[in-house]
Amino acid sequence: MLVTGSSIRGAVPVGSNMVAVGQDTIEKTAAINLSSLVNTVPAISTSGSLAQGENVFSYYSPQIHSLAGSSSNTTLVVADGLRIPGGGTQFNQSDPNIIPISAIQRVEVLADGASSVYGSDAVAGVVNFITRRTFDGFESNVAYGFADGYDNLDLNMIWGHTWETGGVYFASQYNNTSELMARDRPFTSRGDYRPIGSNNNSFQCSPSTMTVTGVSSGATPSGVFLSPDAAASVANTPSNAPCNNSLYATLVPEQYRLNGLVKIVNEFNDRLTVVGMVNFNRQQSEFAQAPGGLTSATAFGPGQGVAGQQNPFFRAPAGAPNATRESITWLALREDGDYGTAETQADVAYATLNVTYELGNDWSVSLEDGLGWNRSAGNAINTFCTACALLALNGTAQASGNPTASNIAGQNVVALNLPLTTSNALDVWNPLGANLTSPAVLRQLYSANTENTNFNTTNQTRLTFQGPVFNVPAGEVKVAVGAEYFWHEQTQKISGSNNTGPTTTGSNFRVYNYDRNVKSAFAEVLLPVISSEMGIPFVHQFDLNISGRYDEYSDVGDTKNPKYAFNWDLSPSFRVRGNYASAFVAPPLAVIGDPSQGYLYASGSVGPTGTINVPVANYPDVVNVPGAVVQNTNTPCTASSDVCTIGQGNLAMRRQLGGGFSNMVPQKGRSWSFGFDFAPEWLPGFTSAVTFFHNKFIGGVSSPSPTAIVNSRGLNDLLTICPSGCTEQQILEFANVADGATINGAVPPVVYYMIDQSSRNALNLLLEGIDYTFMYDFSIGNVDFTVGDSASYFTKYTQNFGGGTEFDILDTSGFNTTFPSIRFKHRAQVGMALNGFSADVFWNHTGGYKNWSSSSVNPIIVESGVPIGGGDDVEAANTFDLHAQYMFADGSRFKGWIVSLDVRNVTDEDPSFYNGNTSGIFGNAAGWGYNGFVSNPVGRLITLGLRTRM
Repeated sequence: MLVTGSSIRGAVPVGSNMVAVGQDTIEKTAAINLSSLVNTVPAISTSGSLAQGENVFSYYSPQIHSLAGSSSNTTLVVADGLRIPGGGTQFNQSDPNIIPISAIQRVEVLADGASSVYGSDAVAGVVNFITRRTFDGFESNVAYGFADGYDNLDLNMIWGHTWETGGVYFASQYNNTSELMARDRPFTSRGDYRPIGSNNNSFQCSPSTMTVTGVSSGATPSGVFLSPDAAASVANTPSNAPCNNSLYATLVPEQYRLNGLVKIVNEFNDRLTVVGMVNFNRQQSEFAQAPGGLTSATAFGPGQGVAGQQNPFFRAPAGAPNATRESITWLALREDGDYGTAETQADVAYATLNVTYELGNDWSVSLEDGLGWNRSAGNAINTFCTACALLALNGTAQASGNPTASNIAGQNVVALNLPLTTSNALDVWNPLGANLTSPAVLRQLYSANTENTNFNTTNQTRLTFQGPVFNVPAGEVKVAVGAEYFWHEQTQKISGSNNTGPTTTGSNFRVYNYDRNVKSAFAEVLLPVISSEMGIPFVHQFDLNISGRYDEYSDVGDTKNPKYAFNWDLSPSFRVRGNYASAFVAPPLAVIGDPSQGYLYASGSVGPTGTINVPVANYPDVVNVPGAVVQNTNTPCTASSDVCTIGQGNLAMRRQLGGGFSNMVPQKGRSWSFGFDFAPEWLPGFTSAVTFFHNKFIGGVSSPSPTAIVNSRGLNDLLTICPSGCTEQQILEFANVADGATINGAVPPVVYYMIDQSSRNALNLLLEGIDYTFMYDFSIGNVDFTVGDSASYFTKYTQNFGGGTEFDILDTSGFNTTFPSIRFKHRAQVGMALNGFSADVFWNHTGGYKNWSSSSVNPIIVESGVPIGGGDDVEAANTFDLHAQYMFADGSRFKGWIVSLDVRNVTDEDPSFYNGNTSGIFGNAAGWGYNGFVSNPVGRLITLGLRTRM
């Protein structure tokens, strides 16, 4: 289906605004993959970001208008109208970069609900990657880019041959981009951000920080001692946290990609046309990991614990010389700086077939089939082994140091390393160079290995009949009717630690299996109501389009989705358009969970959890939880307190089961848009479009964050507080053990609260805004000029959870961890061309906004359970790109060759400071100091290119 948004051949989308990115833009952006190409469109949520490395929130899949993300992604990605096979290690989303960029003719972005044509996922719209139909000759492109501490190499080519009835071509691309380390950028390598008004949110340091929990005599001191030499403690508040450890990590991984595509087209006669395509892709990423460490782990000194459990390296802080037991928070640094590696790999095989037969009288029937297979793996190798560190710290694999508690929930498995001696114990009190830990123990600290491998197989078969049915005064009424069958199988294989020690001797292995089939029927009518020949005032032409689709899912029920659209041409140069559509997103298979395993799924788990900040007004019992303190202080909580922090130490349980546990159903969308296109005949070369859009998303699949749960009335019941401790029966029922779920890690000795973050239809969004674009091509003498701009501007963005109170998140980022809601972004262009030389300057602007993440320095202000203000100001960002090229003229031996220079971020501007991490790269936590959704950490990138044509 080469017409985006319509099943009727040759029809343009009625009532919708469509942005097309063609060959000129591909050349002038020096795009090395399709993600970086679509990121030049302001309506795409990640415009302005770096398209490198797998992002767990959306894989590589583009998202329109920031309408949710991760398991609620509402943008459908297709290639030539058929679904691209899903991949990634979590949510089975599309990677359009499997297609060589040399094979792309254009990319079309349709920012309107389109489930009436395509089915699931098209709530915010569709991104259609349209490949060349044929190609004749040979073209190659070599590009090398470099920046401070970073470089990339891109090689792509296409060869093709045509004949009278068709053609064949082969396209391929090789791309290699280097790793970028946090230490190579000043905004991510400061270490301590407090001097610039930030907080680090970490007491994880080397040597350790500690809280004294037992003394041989006298009172137990409060607060945190920042080192064993500290003479006094400080309050356990983020502003006092001295260490930021993201400086050790990788900002973006090294990435390698190789793909190839073969396409053949042939018209066997004047009726039968066959188009076949085969595509293969391999992608690999690898990046160094940051150091691991311990948080709130108990260490025993003289006279504490059981026999042999006293750590021989135990040191009492200088300010508490009588300490005999400590709660340790420690960063496990190594002199060689090797903290293990993480890697991802994706192999994709994708084939499509389109057979079209002309039935006569302008009717045709098309049979389309798309078969896809994807293997995506994420591995972590020789990373930090928490159980190993605990065994060496307190002789058990328990943070609490309990020598009788089982390390595998539901089984009597106790791992011990007693007695502790200088040869098998861990020293967390001395820094590198003076540390007393034995080499054997140090080696074992980084011995954890994990693997997550996903296999996805899909097949989409569609049969479409289309043609004219009768004439009306304004022209032919055209229809399309058809049916579709889609099946999907997914297998996830996951191995990791079982919390008893090194994974070589203590690991677990799980397999999750899912399958789904979908039966669909669809119809579309294109009705010309008024034509120019009818001579009606103020109506040059008026067309209606009505489409609808029925989908029956084997696992989540059925949906019906219509769309109504019109084009009203007041004149040949001025069009008014509008549409209304309902749409849906089927919950991803893996997020439903495996029913045979209590609805556990790959990124879900049941196990202990850490601290949360709880409003007293919503949970009066929180003041009775042991250790509850006023947020950002050490003051005990009372009924008059606003927010209490609970869960310090090992006190709580968390579950994240799949949506099958919560009876998840398809996510729904309701959208309408209204706009105009203006291309005046008296101003040749000028085109413009303005669209006002309204989109409502109902029941978005979400794993609610603790912040959302405690602050949103509709989710408040997902937190259960047990001031006297939850009973064993409560814990087993909470963990869904009876239905096959298992508990990851050891159950705390006493559980004081349980928080349910299971996936569910929890998120409701309402957004409105304006998209506009204009382009003006004109000439002065022999010089051709181009001036243009494209922008997306939100006028409204609200949400609620579980039907609770609606609140405004416009111009914020971070409250929803999988998508931003920044008000304004635009990209402007000024260019000129003369005698084969051209130069273009682009201005990229992202407006200022608020950081509403949990790590913001200024707390979010909450009133009646919903956020109303607060957060940190993030400055607007402006960067400029330059592209210059020269095409050798006719008569030259290099005819058609192009040499180019591309400079992104010409002035080498740092990203706007953002106190938090949004990188989301698999297995890593780098990104502190900038917003990975909308900012690029590379800085000035200079790319030299050579394109040859034969």
